Parts: sequence; structure tokens; C-alpha cells
Amino acid sequence: MTDNGNSDFPTFIFDFSDHLKINKRVSVRYAAPSATLTLRKIGLLQFGNEFTGKLVDISAKGALISSSEPLAKNNKVALKIVFADGTLFNLKGTVARDKAPKHYGIKLDSYSKDLDEYLFKLLGKSVGLN
Repeated sequence: MTDNGNSDFPTFIFDFSDHLKINKRVSVRYAAPSATLTLRKIGLLQFGNEFTGKLVDISAKGALISSSEPLAKNNKVALKIVFADGTLFNLKGTVARDKAPKHYGIKLDSYSKDLDEYLFKLLGKSVGLN
């Protein structure tokens, strides 16, 4: 903060250096609601290899999951998410990063408007708006 000559109204200097731009998300991430998560690696030799995981958080463009099944960065995966009310979403994405042991960031192949609207509706219900 610097003084612009008027101490009642200080001037703020913002540093937008690339090394400070940490959060690149453009979608709102929601704490994961109660859901069942089934995953399947997509690939020539991965047919039928389903396993379970847990949603940590989710947005219309990605999710953070935990799974005991190891996933490598750039693995393609199919996600089947069944929420507590029975709503089903079948999504595809790519492992963008392994955040911590057994935690993986999944970038969805495309924005899901239906998922975005559903998550927003769930948020509204949780705060008593719907």
C-alpha cells in the first residue's frame, strides 16, 4: 500500500506476477455431497476394470477424488457419480495431477452444464433457498 498524497485514501498496488497466480479455476468447487463414485480407466487394455473412489470436491469442470487404485497423470478415466437422491452423471476426464497420496485431480473433458446446475441446486437446498 502506498500513500497517494491523501492518507484517507491509500492506493493499493497489486502484484499479478505469474508466480502468484496459483488458483486457475474458472468453475466453483463444491464440497462433495453424498455420492457413490465408480471409476474406470479408459484405454486399450483397461476394458471392464471398474473400481470405487470417493469425491472430495467437485465442479462442472473437474473433481478431486480419493482412490486406493493408483492413477497416473494423463490417465483417461470414466466417472459414474450417483448422488444420494439417485441423480446419475456419467463423465469422462483426465487425471490432471496427483495432489497427495491417493488423491487425484480430474479435469473433465468438457464443461457439464447439467452438473453445474445440479450442484448449484444442491447448494441452494443446503442453505435453505430451495
